[in-house]
Amino acid sequence: MTVSSPAAPASRPRPVRNSRGGRRRRPLVTVVIYLGAVVFALWVLLPVWYLLVSSLITPAQLGVRPFPMVPSSITLDNYVSLLTGSTGGDAFGSTDVGARLVPAIGQSFLVSTVLVVLNLLLAGIAGYALSRYPFRGSRTFELTIIASRVVPAIAIVGPFFVAFRVLELLDTPWALIISYNVFTLPLAIMVLKNYFDQLPHEIEEAASIDGAGRLRALAVVVLPIAKPGIVASGVLIFLEAWSEFFYSLVLTNQLTVPPLLVGFQSVQQFNWNSLAAATVLAMIPPVLLVLAFQRHVVSALAAGYDK
Repeated sequence: MTVSSPAAPASRPRPVRNSRGGRRRRPLVTVVIYLGAVVFALWVLLPVWYLLVSSLITPAQLGVRPFPMVPSSITLDNYVSLLTGSTGGDAFGSTDVGARLVPAIGQSFLVSTVLVVLNLLLAGIAGYALSRYPFRGSRTFELTIIASRVVPAIAIVGPFFVAFRVLELLDTPWALIISYNVFTLPLAIMVLKNYFDQLPHEIEEAASIDGAGRLRALAVVVLPIAKPGIVASGVLIFLEAWSEFFYSLVLTNQLTVPPLLVGFQSVQQFNWNSLAAATVLAMIPPVLLVLAFQRHVVSALAAGYDK
């Protein structure tokens, strides 16, 4: 008697894979992804391009309809007038905001830099302690730090104003440095804490076996590995301090760039070309900073998903 062999199961078609071993996307999906990326890029970059073009043309060209997205001629007079302080004051002869732009950029850079150094020092210690030395109530402490970011800025600006007036710190960089910590320090603590959580404990144990103490292991072993997280925290702190408007408006007399840009608009006159040029100049430091450290920022922010 002949026994027939069981029929072999029908083989399923294997998914097509690319040269890197991953599944190859369908052409329609690829087109949709790239189309969405192009639309998003245009949505973000078109206002920046409009701002840049506005700063390179004259008021007469600005009034042309439709707006010349590619101007036939450009001029640097708007930038020259800003840097030389010849944009003209208002009808009441107040101080020219154009002459104060460069000092305001310097003050913004000073406040942002000092805040980055101070926050990285305090947040680095706090984030490492929360990551490596959990204690009873540490989770509640973390949630409190996160909740502090929800408090509206306008709710606590009054006590800050009164305290700084008593201490004679109004219209000084220290008023901004102290008050900005309320918002930047919790952000830095959580970013660094989450990044320290991704680092294996074995590297510190190996360092302790070699005779390194806790502080030496932190300085020699942990911090170099945590460089992307530290750089990402520093960039985020710098950007938030650079662009903060409300506290700088209330606690100072247009000491930094954001409230000073508002001074270009008044009831008597409004020069959009000068405002566009001033905005472009104010954008240069943070844009250069992000371009220089974008690799570290992306790797640090993506580390939280590599679990």
